[in-house]
Amino acid sequence: MRMNRRSRLLLRLQSLLLALAVVSALGLLAWLTMRYQWVGDLSDARHQRMPEATVELLQGLEAPLEAVAFVAPDDVLHDHVTQLLERYQRHATEFRYRIVNPDARPDLVREMGVESAGEIVLSYRGRQERVKAPTEPRLSAAVQRLGRSSDRPLLFLTGHGERSLLGEANHDLGAFGAYLAERGHQLEPLRPGSAEAIPADAELLLIAGPRSDWLPGTRTMLTDYLEQGGNLLWLVDDGDQDRLGFLFDYLGLDLLPGVVVEPRAEQLLGVDDPRFVVSDDYADHTALDRVQGVSLLVAARALDVPDPERGWSVQPLLRSEARHWNATGDLDALRFQPEAGEQQGPLLLGLSLSRQLNQPGAGEQRIVVMGDADWLSNAYLGNGANLQLGLGLVDWLSEAAQAGLVAGRASLDQRLALGQPWLLGMGIVFLLVLPSSCLLAAALLWWRRRRA
Repeated sequence: MRMNRRSRLLLRLQSLLLALAVVSALGLLAWLTMRYQWVGDLSDARHQRMPEATVELLQGLEAPLEAVAFVAPDDVLHDHVTQLLERYQRHATEFRYRIVNPDARPDLVREMGVESAGEIVLSYRGRQERVKAPTEPRLSAAVQRLGRSSDRPLLFLTGHGERSLLGEANHDLGAFGAYLAERGHQLEPLRPGSAEAIPADAELLLIAGPRSDWLPGTRTMLTDYLEQGGNLLWLVDDGDQDRLGFLFDYLGLDLLPGVVVEPRAEQLLGVDDPRFVVSDDYADHTALDRVQGVSLLVAARALDVPDPERGWSVQPLLRSEARHWNATGDLDALRFQPEAGEQQGPLLLGLSLSRQLNQPGAGEQRIVVMGDADWLSNAYLGNGANLQLGLGLVDWLSEAAQAGLVAGRASLDQRLALGQPWLLGMGIVFLLVLPSSCLLAAALLWWRRRRA
């Protein structure tokens, strides 16, 4: 087609009308988004659903829970806070919320101690919790803290060089302790010299890596605590077989010689240290219902149960893989030596013991023994499912009614798994078919214009 003045004018008019139509359509869409709202969910579940643990927590509320959010109507957080609270209300009949303009109610701001816009104040059975950042994990953690009906302390032994739940060193357990405190546990150090006995009403007692020998009085305190039905979380560390041999005897447990090793540490983890062991061989246990992924242990000791004492019911928690074994020789020259007492995996890395107490209405006594203390330390807590595993064990030991909001759990929709046929097909389409089609179309247009 030959171009003249009239045809050029028509093309310009057509372009102008097309631009006006596009701008008008965008303006109409913008106006519609301000007037109307539509929420869609493209996740694997095909509907908006909160984590199962949060839903169980909300449905377990026994009294009205009120949330007061302080955010102005024109604040950028207003819609986000409203949608967040609406999600909670959909899953709990006892949940009520209201949005308060802090500029219009300065008296309520002062009364509730609100410091910034977007804060949410939760009230439940006369207790209050402030959520400074309006996010689902923080709000759920606050609800769980309010829902805890028990003020029993969670004790951790100190005074012998143990790893501290409040410590910040790499070998300490301070990061794990912060998660426990956020979930409503009352952390209290227990120094044997400052107490005549371990309180029998404690949620549990944590023993993690004493570096010096215990006095006979401390041993008596611990055995008395266990005889009274106290719960225990014991993270076995180097030297425990010598320092805490009486506890092994009391529970009827033993340790295999050496440390559990990972022959494929460099391929799996990128470290040239076989003491790093990964495993996801979790037992079918209530404490592990929400644990997903692999756990990382460092220089773990394999547990043995030759003769459980005092009526304990023993259940495994975590096993090593079949390729692991308890190495007793030089770790720089790994070689399986059955003559030295080494055993091929799977090896027992963690177990639970429970028994019914004789006292009427006393319930069940629970103990967890893990063959490693490093996996919950500040240095390794963030690896794999270590945090989930630790929180699950504490919830089971403390018999938490709202056992467990799983912190840091990733969305199921963040990973796309494609097989080799799909990957090959996508590569052919995006690397060959589409570029070839574009080149062919360009050549065709060039040829047609050349002919015209």
